[in-house]
Amino acid sequence: MSENSETSTTKVSVEAGSTAGIVAGAVHNSTVYVSTPADPPIRKYEVGRNLLDGGAPGQARDLIRDAIAHGFDSAEVRFHWVLALLSKRSYRDLNAQERDQLEQTSKDLHSFPESEWKLALSAVCKLLDTTAGHNCNPAAALDELFETQPKQRDKILRHLDLVLTGGMKDRLWSEARVAAKQAQVSNGRFDRVWAYFHPLPIKPRPRAVAQVAITDRDQRLRLLGAAVFVLAVGYLGWLVLQRAASLPVISYLLALFAGYVAARNALEWRYRKLRLRAKERVYFGLTERRRAPEGGFADKVDQSFDRYFNKYAPQEETRQTWLAATAGIRNELRDEIAEIYRESRTSIGPVNWLIAYLVLDVRKRWRAGTLFDFQRQYRITPATKAWCLLALVVAIPAAVIAMAAAFQTALLPAVVAALAAVLSGRTAAQRGFHIIAERRRYAEEHLEQEQAFEERLAAYHRWEQKLNSIRPDEDEMETWLNSDKTLLLDKTLRHYRLAWCDIIAHSFLQTPAAGTKRARFQGCPWRYSKYDIRLFLITLDGVREVSTELNFETGSYNGEERSNYRFDAVSSVHVATTSTLKYTLELTLSNGPTRNIRVTEPDEQQPTPEEHIDSFIALNLETAGFTPTLHILEGIAAEGKNWINHHPHRKPPADR
Repeated sequence: MSENSETSTTKVSVEAGSTAGIVAGAVHNSTVYVSTPADPPIRKYEVGRNLLDGGAPGQARDLIRDAIAHGFDSAEVRFHWVLALLSKRSYRDLNAQERDQLEQTSKDLHSFPESEWKLALSAVCKLLDTTAGHNCNPAAALDELFETQPKQRDKILRHLDLVLTGGMKDRLWSEARVAAKQAQVSNGRFDRVWAYFHPLPIKPRPRAVAQVAITDRDQRLRLLGAAVFVLAVGYLGWLVLQRAASLPVISYLLALFAGYVAARNALEWRYRKLRLRAKERVYFGLTERRRAPEGGFADKVDQSFDRYFNKYAPQEETRQTWLAATAGIRNELRDEIAEIYRESRTSIGPVNWLIAYLVLDVRKRWRAGTLFDFQRQYRITPATKAWCLLALVVAIPAAVIAMAAAFQTALLPAVVAALAAVLSGRTAAQRGFHIIAERRRYAEEHLEQEQAFEERLAAYHRWEQKLNSIRPDEDEMETWLNSDKTLLLDKTLRHYRLAWCDIIAHSFLQTPAAGTKRARFQGCPWRYSKYDIRLFLITLDGVREVSTELNFETGSYNGEERSNYRFDAVSSVHVATTSTLKYTLELTLSNGPTRNIRVTEPDEQQPTPEEHIDSFIALNLETAGFTPTLHILEGIAAEGKNWINHHPHRKPPADR
């Protein structure tokens, strides 16, 4: 924290292209804040009212005025239009036409039927008459304000913040301060605000299963080998039958049957053994991390898996055991996520929910003892081994007896047939096993991937529903931000020992802080998890400026700088527009250091296709407080202390 009692010279550079270090961003789809020219007047009014509550009065006043022009008018509509016209503006900011419109609204008040909205509109008109100097009894205007319903009164205090200055606001300040303390934590702010900035989760994608590795050559060799084997074995059987002895015939048939049983169980034995090895390579084989290029998507996936595996370790005392035992599956899951999303230009934020889900799923299976279920799934059963060995014990002697009979019948043809049977049988068995195993492997992996995808998709819908159910709307976000700023204003007034009657004008400039997250609803301005807040207080003695960083997710302030300077120290204010997206404001005082204030980010000036870029830029600048701050500083730079005397309907103060 630093403070300068009198900073006589300073140069402030405010540039739209400066970098604040945005770490995440999301645009939430919502029809609540979006209107089209073809919408009926009532729809335009509803969207305008929502935008007003969400802190975008510029767009709100245009939509509500359009609704009124098309015949949709009432005390409620006119009340919100007046608030939109005055929100984030002082009375001196209004042009002659806008003041005439306000006076006409006051004259039209009698035409509206009696209602709570008419009472609220009447209270606003009385307050404006007092500000404009038409009503010399501010106490009566405030009494009428206190007779309004709380929801209307809260809106009046919130949106007429820059209009209700001096003695009127002194009377309201205590209530406003208490209301701000209550609103700051209202509606479960600190349990919900994180969801506003949480990146929109990306949908899960099924991982492509490795295709069946079967070639045409495999098929041809299997068919050829099987055909030769059948012919050779058949010929040997014909030779055995020529002996016309029962024992060789029975042995031949028994050898065929036992050989089939042995081959079937041997295939199952070998398949399970190979699948078990493949799974073990995944879970236990490669435990060393395969380093990805630093800063790339795969590297960020690595970091997320490390973070979540440490965060969700079952117990502190078993953390190292857990990390060591799950190193293999961690690498496998990491490779899967990197493979699925690498080519989609996806940032890591939208994928983190899936990584967290996968880690929690691993932990759940670890605790349930099912993480290594593949060992039971592919365990070679004793029955398989027994049948295979027993069949071989029977098949070999039976085959020897049958072959002996065939050799006695025709030695040379029997030898040739036996060799052909052995060689072709070996080829047919190898190729056949490969084909059967690949098809079975593909079917199993495809089923596993389908089940995993369905589970992930269900988790995605649950997570998306949770975010949507707790995500604050624009009205809540604006209420919380206004409460934070009100409490900062109260702290500043108490520090300088100022009352509201001492404040001629004030302005907040809120800009994104370094390392912030951002998000917005479609049709609305960006909001940030961290703000650099600058408060300008204009008094008869000069300008008091307070700067601090607001952590919006916790409602806390980090550090504070205060600067004071006289009116005559402000030598110039220059605004340069170098491109559609770049604005520079230079406030030059007599001398001193240069301070850079970030107002907007280059990449944040990107509207959705449905939004017009000029309106989008103006909306973000208005929300940041850029316009009123610029107006005040330009006035001071141009006229010095005489700027105070030009305040509409304000008597020139005596020098002191």
